[in-house]
Amino acid sequence: MFSLFPENDYNQTLRIKRFLIAFVAYIMWNAIGIASYALGLSKAPLSVLIAAVTANLFVNVLLFAVFRTGLNKKANDPSLTLLQMAIATFWIMVVMYYADESRGACLLVYMVVLVFGFFRLRVRQFLLLSLYAWVNFAAVIFLIYKFNPESINMKADILNIIVLAMILPWFAVIGGYINNLRTNISKALTTIERLTDNIKDVIFVVDMQMQYTYVSPSVKSLRGYEPEDVMKQTLADSFAPSSLNKAVKTLTDIMEMEKSGGTDALERTLQLEINLKDGSTVWTETKFSIVRDKKMKAVGILGVSRDITERKRAEEQIEFLATHDNLTQLPNRMMFSHLLNQAIKSARRNKRQFALLFIDLDRFKLINDTLGHDAGDELLKEMAGRFRQSLRAVDVVGRPKEKGDIVGRLGGDEFIILVEEVTDLSHVVTVAQKILNTVMAPMLLFGEECRVTSSIGISVYPRDGEDEQTLMKKADMAMYFAKEEGKNNFQFYSQNIQSQSYERFAIETNLRRALEREEMYLEYQAKVDFKTNTITGVEALLRWKSSLLGHITPTQFIPVAEETGIIVPIGRWVLKNACAQNAAWQRQGLPPVHVAVNLSLRQLMDDKIIDDIRNALDESGLAPHLLELEITESMIMFKTTRLLEVLTKIKAMGVRLALDDFGTGYSSLAQIKNLPIDTLKVDRSFIRNLPEGTEDKAIIEAIIAMGRTLSLNVVAEGVETPEQEKFLREKICDAMQGFYFSKPVAPEQFAELLRKHNTLF
Repeated sequence: MFSLFPENDYNQTLRIKRFLIAFVAYIMWNAIGIASYALGLSKAPLSVLIAAVTANLFVNVLLFAVFRTGLNKKANDPSLTLLQMAIATFWIMVVMYYADESRGACLLVYMVVLVFGFFRLRVRQFLLLSLYAWVNFAAVIFLIYKFNPESINMKADILNIIVLAMILPWFAVIGGYINNLRTNISKALTTIERLTDNIKDVIFVVDMQMQYTYVSPSVKSLRGYEPEDVMKQTLADSFAPSSLNKAVKTLTDIMEMEKSGGTDALERTLQLEINLKDGSTVWTETKFSIVRDKKMKAVGILGVSRDITERKRAEEQIEFLATHDNLTQLPNRMMFSHLLNQAIKSARRNKRQFALLFIDLDRFKLINDTLGHDAGDELLKEMAGRFRQSLRAVDVVGRPKEKGDIVGRLGGDEFIILVEEVTDLSHVVTVAQKILNTVMAPMLLFGEECRVTSSIGISVYPRDGEDEQTLMKKADMAMYFAKEEGKNNFQFYSQNIQSQSYERFAIETNLRRALEREEMYLEYQAKVDFKTNTITGVEALLRWKSSLLGHITPTQFIPVAEETGIIVPIGRWVLKNACAQNAAWQRQGLPPVHVAVNLSLRQLMDDKIIDDIRNALDESGLAPHLLELEITESMIMFKTTRLLEVLTKIKAMGVRLALDDFGTGYSSLAQIKNLPIDTLKVDRSFIRNLPEGTEDKAIIEAIIAMGRTLSLNVVAEGVETPEQEKFLREKICDAMQGFYFSKPVAPEQFAELLRKHNTLF
């Protein structure tokens, strides 16, 4: 459909509108000419009048076509102002020829036309037009004087020519000045418009009623709205709920301060969240300031908004990194300390109690040493995820400690959980048990199925302390006590635990010099074969008598030795002395027996374990098959390629391998059959209730049957009564070990025992 104006071309539309105004003036001029003819005031012939009107309309239609098609854009002055004024001047001069006494009125009309040129023509163009008009007027006077002298006042018209010659140049100067001024103003406005169109910051103004009065075009880039759409919005539409109250309060404060005559701090800069057209939000830094009129009266508030979403995200990321553990994304010590202190204040105010659970992953360092730190990373991240899923939303889990012996980016293996709003300690017990089960679930680490356990210490506010330091310290003490109790359990803090913690510290301190002081010694407990009733083996058991602490039981110092790593040199000493003692018994003429030595997982994973075994055998001269190394079933949870390689190398040396404490772990038949072991040692916990314990009897029978299937030697530990011995003998168990036959004794006593029982029992 045809339209007068082109679409999306503001400047061309403006030019056509100006032309149409001039066209209306032409029509009015034609109407005046026709009215003058009809009233007999014009001497122009009818044919001339018709030709002039027709030509006038034709020229204007042609000009409109030029504007509508855009051909005018190729001209230096796309408005074609000079051309239109030249045409208008020509028609005025034509009318003036027939005007007689009305020529003065025609000159007045011409002056009005010249005024239009004030705003469009430069000085040079104005001079050309003036010269053109002056020549035209002089020509008209000459023609009238030549062909119609009676209708001319020669003196008056000569005066008109002289006046035009003087006035027209002056008009040219004035018009040029006005045009230059208009051009400069237009350029300034264009520059401002260009800046507001291209600047990324959004500029807006609201009046004293907080209604928009101006919004820059850049709002479309930021929010997706056209400026006209934003002008129809309220502040509630613009600002997100999180920032609306802050924005309104700030604007209100500025206005109130202005009304009260205050002059201080009338500028405010805020970080505000604003709404986008697509429903999302962005963060902006917005500066507000008062807008005043010429009389310095406040008429509104200017706002300048800059998108700082990326900066805000960076700041939040920096803050997150400062308050969270980089590996697990859990709150770090600083953040957890803040949360804990908030919980203390809340509990004190509301007279409530909460619990602190200090969790340590058992043997985590061993996984790091065997599978590598990447595996340790994955394990910690897996545990963090499990803790999040198993806890309530109100509970908090964090990683409060960093261990110095962990290299790289790894944190420690210790987690801490804050269980809030505890009304009954049974709930804490439930949470602790749930955590133990959660940790113990198997996981795959680089293709290896792995299980870990945890030890948990618990302190309760306000029973165990009313400040962060005390609660953390007592939960830590309880955690170490849980480790001493065999790991994979939880313990609440008590005064008894505190005394045991001091005891543990004393043990660790003295244990480091026990070998140097020659305080360690070995005792030996016999193993009896059920078929021959002869002593076929002996287990070397480590003992410690401290010069300062007295006798320390293995259950007290072995866990400390494992935790501190002292177990490696102690184990090396045990291995060396046990082999030497067995060789010494043979030199005394006693029958050869297998001597069993316990290996810890830390020893087994030590790089020098193969060399230690070989050195012990070489130095003692003991035959390899007379040495039996015992590993616990729990070590199978850490089964790795390296573990199998080490066991295979030991087996290749001719040394026997035994699986100790069997039945208490989580190993399967598939795992056991892949291990190069010779002996299964049934844990004493299953022997204790024989023969009355129905479940224990079934377990023992199953273990014996499995051992027979795998061609393994089955040894029962902890046999203390004739009834137990009889049951095992009837079930065709291979051998027994326990107080029923002999307690652990000194080397000399075992030599006598072996000498007396080298045939029948």
